[in-house]
Amino acid sequence: DAAARSRPQLVTFIVYDLPNRDCHAKASNGEICCMYLPNGRCDYMATGSCETGLAEYKTEYIDRIVKVLQDYDGKVPIVVVIEPDSL
Repeated sequence: DAAARSRPQLVTFIVYDLPNRDCHAKASNGEICCMYLPNGRCDYMATGSCETGLAEYKTEYIDRIVKVLQDYDGKVPIVVVIEPDSL
């Protein structure tokens, strides 16, 4: 494990699931939407901000990852890359 080495190795995590990710291809949609239709599916035609979706992304997804990574704070260097496919 990375922390057991004399010089801890860099640990890299790739985080996906941005709200409305890949909405045109509809091939790898995430579970979180900016806005939802009455049937619970993403409303890709909705206009406006994505405040609700981003809040859900933070509290239901990112905060949980942060909680786990905090156990390794100061033990191993960690890099988190968020949704590289969306660049």
